[in-house]
Amino acid sequence: MSDHFISFPENFIWGAATSSFQIEGSPLADGAGKSNWYNWTKTPGRIENGQDADIAIDHYHQYKSDVALMKEMGLKSYRFSISWPRIIPERGKVNEKGLDFYRNLIKELKQAGITPNATLFHWEVPAWAEGEWENRETAMAFKEYAEVVFKALGKDVPIFATMNEPNITAEIGYLQKFFPPGKEDRKSYAKAAHHMNLAHGLAVQVYRSLNLGGQIGWVVALCEWKTRDNNPAAVPYAKNMQALHNGVFLDPLVGKGYPQFFYDFTGTKASDYEKDFKDIAQPIDFLGINHYNPNYAGHAPGSNIFDNDWGPTDGIPINDLGWPVDPESFYNILVSLWKDYGFKQMFVTENGYPTRESKHTTEELIADDVRVHYYGTYLEQAHKAIQAGVPLKGYYAWSLFDNFEWCFGYDPRFGIIHVDFKTQKRTFKNSAKWYQKTIAEKGFNPALLPKNPNYPIYHHQGVKAKTF
Repeated sequence: MSDHFISFPENFIWGAATSSFQIEGSPLADGAGKSNWYNWTKTPGRIENGQDADIAIDHYHQYKSDVALMKEMGLKSYRFSISWPRIIPERGKVNEKGLDFYRNLIKELKQAGITPNATLFHWEVPAWAEGEWENRETAMAFKEYAEVVFKALGKDVPIFATMNEPNITAEIGYLQKFFPPGKEDRKSYAKAAHHMNLAHGLAVQVYRSLNLGGQIGWVVALCEWKTRDNNPAAVPYAKNMQALHNGVFLDPLVGKGYPQFFYDFTGTKASDYEKDFKDIAQPIDFLGINHYNPNYAGHAPGSNIFDNDWGPTDGIPINDLGWPVDPESFYNILVSLWKDYGFKQMFVTENGYPTRESKHTTEELIADDVRVHYYGTYLEQAHKAIQAGVPLKGYYAWSLFDNFEWCFGYDPRFGIIHVDFKTQKRTFKNSAKWYQKTIAEKGFNPALLPKNPNYPIYHHQGVKAKTF
């Protein structure tokens, strides 16, 4: 850890991020349509404690005071997502009241001197989209939606991303059945992955055709895959998982098509997809990197790719969701993305640390020195990557607020601003105050980070098969 102040570039973008379904609440207000996630929250057994996002943190009504908190913190940019079913409640129908919400939010941000950074898709598929991402028509409908948003908001939003973490939607929704539509089917996964890649490419083409003058990019959850031990049999697992998790959503973007393992794993072939490769391989202005931790590949004799609990090496720090804390791995993935793909501009669009409410008192959740340590050590590695030549232009903390954390409900809290979900009171955590100071000073001294952070420690229980 450095023992001196590290300064970030003068024009470095300091931001924080959220997503529409996780914070807005009022999912059916003012003519909005239902989404796949709205229906998922109404399905018994899908969400911890039977919770839903009907209120969330009520950002739909409290956006003005929320933007005031962003201004107080000193944020230079705010990354948010737009709810597709709020804008297009039925295919071919535009809900102007839904657009008005985002118009008003963007106006408020600009008045506060905060640059809007909007993502078109953060996992919400309109309920009317039959077959969701398995259906090629959903990609066509996404193109139509993108055009509506770009024409309505494009002149006021200088940074757009087409999608957030399509790899997570594909893997967890179509291979692990934890997210909608709840499938475990490799061919369904292949269709979903390909159609999201296609939807991205089509939306980029629409954006370019409108000559809006801003930037458009692609946001993917990216990490390096390691082996848990020195077992050479695990090396191919790590390589294959890296191809599936990263390469499927990056290689076609730069004209490489899909990795060979994608075809081997799904039982498909290149000719099934080649007609769309040109549409997918549209030049982008930036790559958005969502990163929380590395992943690990273990090996059990006779196992397949998912016979692996993905647990890290015994004894390393983890968070309350069991994800490894490994700042050096953050540096590794930033450098490898730059060297392997040659992206000219990169943003860290999500990076953060969850604490479970069920494991801590409210006072402990607010006095979150462990999160301060996490942010500081990860930002130190981001700074190191910049010094190595990585064109990293900004960093968005995840998340600005505690929120609805998908299938985990409200128990995991990622926010740097604490939210009392009963009263909706917002409170700056220690991490928010530290981030506020870091933004103001354009850097920090790593030696002054909290000492002896109280990270949980991982104890390996043996390989747990994940077969389907």
